[in-house]
Amino acid sequence: MMKCLITGSTSGLGLETTKALAKLGYDLILIGRSKNKLNSLKTSLITEYNCAVDTYTCDLSLITETIQTAKKIKDKYTEIDVLINNAGGIFMDHEITKEGLEMTFALNHMSYFVLTNYLLDCVKKKIINVASEAHRGVEISNDFSNPKHFNGWIQYKKSKLANIYFTYHLDKILSKSNSAVTVNCLHPGVVNTNIANNNKNFFYLVISSFIKFFAISSKQGASTIISLASDSLFDEISGLYFIKSKPVKSSTISYDDDIAESLWTSSNEIWKTM
Repeated sequence: MMKCLITGSTSGLGLETTKALAKLGYDLILIGRSKNKLNSLKTSLITEYNCAVDTYTCDLSLITETIQTAKKIKDKYTEIDVLINNAGGIFMDHEITKEGLEMTFALNHMSYFVLTNYLLDCVKKKIINVASEAHRGVEISNDFSNPKHFNGWIQYKKSKLANIYFTYHLDKILSKSNSAVTVNCLHPGVVNTNIANNNKNFFYLVISSFIKFFAISSKQGASTIISLASDSLFDEISGLYFIKSKPVKSSTISYDDDIAESLWTSSNEIWKTM
């Protein structure tokens, strides 16, 4: 039976992906912040689809907690067919985690980096990273992990660019090791989810509400994730950026190998200090 690990599985894109893969017969390993939501989801999935569901409560913005959760998973599973890095958020106010990292950087980038690298030996087929078209028009700065001049939307855009750098650089590493594992990233569309609902800033609440009015549903947005995870057409395709299940070019600067390697090195150094 195919096993899939999904982060951010209790709402939005993650929830729709989870339900779709359960319907297709996947066994699921789910990571979320709310134990109650995970328990409720597990019960409903088993009742409706009769699939195996294993849940882990974790705040993925914290590297130490991510490592602890990844260790539990690795101790239990020697093989995971598909890893879907989906959890993320937009934080318009400058928030610092108790580990000293800016929240958007920690959750949107470092969770992908740490969880994937820790479980890399277990993943056998596919790694899928949820990025965004928001990555366009920005560059990764030296103070990305804790910016001196904070702008919530710009920081989010940089984190989505980081997801693409991470994908492309990991693909190069896997290719050099002759690994059969593929890694791709995607833009799900402008999706009506609760990703920005944690913001208290009135201006950003108004803007996000306006955007959501014109957004597609989470079910529509999850379609590319589901295709990449389950369709055999993508079994041997790697190192690409997808929109509506078709490969497209990401921003020109996202193909800069030196920046990708530098981000990888600095992320690894942050991880190892925790």
